[in-house]
Amino acid sequence: MNSKLRPLLALSVAGSFLLNQFAFAQEDALKDPDLQEMLKEANELQKESDSPNSPVKMSDLKKQADEIQAQQKQEEEKEKAALQKQLVAPGPVALPDWTPATPQFHATGPVSKKIVDDEVRVIQTGTSSLSPKELGDAWEAAVAGKELNNSRNNITMNGAPSVVLYLSTRTDPRQEVKMEAKREAGDKTTEVNISSPLPKPEAASD
Repeated sequence: MNSKLRPLLALSVAGSFLLNQFAFAQEDALKDPDLQEMLKEANELQKESDSPNSPVKMSDLKKQADEIQAQQKQEEEKEKAALQKQLVAPGPVALPDWTPATPQFHATGPVSKKIVDDEVRVIQTGTSSLSPKELGDAWEAAVAGKELNNSRNNITMNGAPSVVLYLSTRTDPRQEVKMEAKREAGDKTTEVNISSPLPKPEAASD
């Protein structure tokens, strides 16, 4: 949590317990260690603000907390707007040219862009008759000896094997490609998702 925001939020959160006397009715909630710490901080700040010699008042701290939260929300909205602008920007959409070929790959749609979490990714989906392990092995063989970082995870859940493989360049700007291959138990086809993040856009300034 933001160090500036923590004591202010402590007052905001704890205020409803201390001033409205909800603390006694919410006994289970107060067992939370983080909330207990925030209540402790709020109690100490409350005592300081109640002092006749203290220039800090609860109302002032609450106002500061609201201002910080509003500023953070504004920054988040700017980031979302920048991502949306990057998503709809015209121009070619393609994975990095060094992306390994996927054996027996059949695309289920065109290469496209999509916002995933806090970034825009170029995505190609499709299927392959090869198993996830075979696809992972093929990708690693294709980049053997190249100046690329390689990270691989082999996972099996409920009889469904999957492979998640990350490749990235060692140059600046850094490029990354992620291949996810999963086959449901009993299936003969592997679902493949290949994606690469676009450079993070800068949020527009006021």
